[in-house]
Amino acid sequence: MFTEIKSFLVNAHMNPQELRASQEAIDSRNRRTLNAFSLLSMAAFAAATAAALSADINGISQKATGYIAALVLSIVIFLANKLLVPRFPQLLHSLEFAFECALYAAGMFLTFVNSPEQLTITLFGMYLIVPQLFATRPFRVTVLTIVVALSFIALYYGTDIKPAAIRMQEIVNSTIFSCVGIFLGCCVKKALLERFVFEHRENLANSKERKMQLLQWKSMANIYISMAQVDMDTDEFTMMRTNQFIQDSLPTEKNFTVCVKKVMEATTDPDYLEEVLAFTDMTTLKDRLKDKNTITHEFLGKHFGWCRARFIAVKDSEEEVLHRVIYVVENIDEQKNREAHLTSMAETDAMTGLFNRQAGSTKIKEKLFNKVDGMFCLFDIDKFKQVNDTLGHQAGDEVIIATAKALRKAFRDNDILMRLGGDEFVLFAKDITTEELGARVIQRFFNTLENTQVKGLEDYRISVSLGATIAKGGEANFDELYKQADACTYESKKVPGKSFTFYRG
Repeated sequence: MFTEIKSFLVNAHMNPQELRASQEAIDSRNRRTLNAFSLLSMAAFAAATAAALSADINGISQKATGYIAALVLSIVIFLANKLLVPRFPQLLHSLEFAFECALYAAGMFLTFVNSPEQLTITLFGMYLIVPQLFATRPFRVTVLTIVVALSFIALYYGTDIKPAAIRMQEIVNSTIFSCVGIFLGCCVKKALLERFVFEHRENLANSKERKMQLLQWKSMANIYISMAQVDMDTDEFTMMRTNQFIQDSLPTEKNFTVCVKKVMEATTDPDYLEEVLAFTDMTTLKDRLKDKNTITHEFLGKHFGWCRARFIAVKDSEEEVLHRVIYVVENIDEQKNREAHLTSMAETDAMTGLFNRQAGSTKIKEKLFNKVDGMFCLFDIDKFKQVNDTLGHQAGDEVIIATAKALRKAFRDNDILMRLGGDEFVLFAKDITTEELGARVIQRFFNTLENTQVKGLEDYRISVSLGATIAKGGEANFDELYKQADACTYESKKVPGKSFTFYRG
C-alpha cells in the first residue's frame, strides 16, 4: 500500500524511462502552459493591484503590496519563458518551479502580511490550482505543497500574526485543501503524462513502420530510374530515387504536376510526349485508377531508350479514397530489345532474313484489313531445281540468299517481303496502285537481279517469273490476291528469261 501511494505521489504511477522519452513533447506543452498562466497571472494581479490602489475599502487596499510583488514575479517569469527558454531549454524546469513558488508566496504574503485578521482565501485557492498546472512528475509540487502547508501551520502556532479564534478552523482548512490539491494534482498529472506516453508509443510505432516502409520502397526503387511519392490532395511529392540528369531537370518547386511536365519534356522523345503528358495528368488520375491498383504507359526516352511509367495506388482498403500514389519510371530498353529480337527470330526466315510465311502473310492481311492499297507480287526462281540438281543444295541456298538481297535493295523498308518456302517469294508494295508504276518498280527489281552475283557462281544470273495484282480499297483478301498472282506467274513462265504479268481480271 505504501509503495503504491509513494509511486502515485512521486511518479503518478508512470515509468520514468518512458517519461524521459516523451520529455520533448511534455516540455513543449509546459512551456505553452507557463506562457498562458503567467500572462493570465499578470492580468489578474495587474487588475487586483489597480483595484487595491484605487479602492478605499478596508482589507483590499492593504493587499496592494502583495499584488504588486506577484505582478512583478509574473512579468519576470513570462519574459524569461519567452526570451530565454528557446536559447536555454533547461531553464524551463526552473521557471516552472519559480512560478509555483511565486503563486504560493503570493498566497502566504496575502494571508500573513496584508490581511492577517481575515480568513485565508487566496492561499487555499492556490492549493487547488498550483498542483494541476504542469505535466510533470508530482514529486516536486507535492513536496512544495506539503512544505507550504506545514509552514502555514508553523506560522500559526509560532506567531500571533493570525487571531487565535480562527486558528483551528484555518489549520483544518489548510490541511483539507492542501491534501485535495495534491490528490487532484496527481490525478491530472497522471492523465496528462499518460497521454504523452501513449502518443510517444504511437509515434514510435508509426515511425518504425514508416522507416520499414521507406526502406522497402527504397529497396524497390533500386530497379527504377526514378521514384516519387505524390500527395494527390496537395500535389506535393517526395523523391525516393532519381538520377543526376532528372535532378537537373527538376524545377525548385514541390508541385508534382509542374515538375513531371518539365522532366518529361526534357527526357521524352517528341513523338511520344503528348501521350506521356496525358498519362501523367493528375486531374484525371483518380478516375483512371478507379478499381485498379496500378496503371502503366510505355514510351521512348531521349536518353534512356524504352521506358515504362507507372502509377501505383497507395491505400489500406478498396473503399478508401485515394490520397497518395507512387510514381515510378523504369528502363525497359533491354526488355524491348530482347522482345524485338525474339519477335524477329519468330517472324524471320532464317536463311534470307525476310519475313517467313506466317509473319509475312499476317502483316499483308493487316494491311488489307486496314484498306491499304498496294501491289501484291508472287514469283519463283526459274530453273531452280536444275541448279539444285546439278550444282548442289549449297549453290541453291546461295541463289535464294542472293535473290533476297536483291529484293531488299530494290524495294522500300516499309514494303513487306517474305519467303514462302523453297524458291517462292511474295511481296506487298504499299501505295503502288497502277500497272505503270508497278511495272517500273518490278523492272527496278529485275535490273537489281541482273547486277547481283551469286557467291561461288559468278557467271550465273538469276531469272524469275513474277505475277502481280493491284489491291485497292480492301476489295480482295490475301487468298484471292495469291490466286490472282499465282495465275499470272504461270503465264510469265511461258516467256523465256525474266518476265512479269499483271492480273487484269
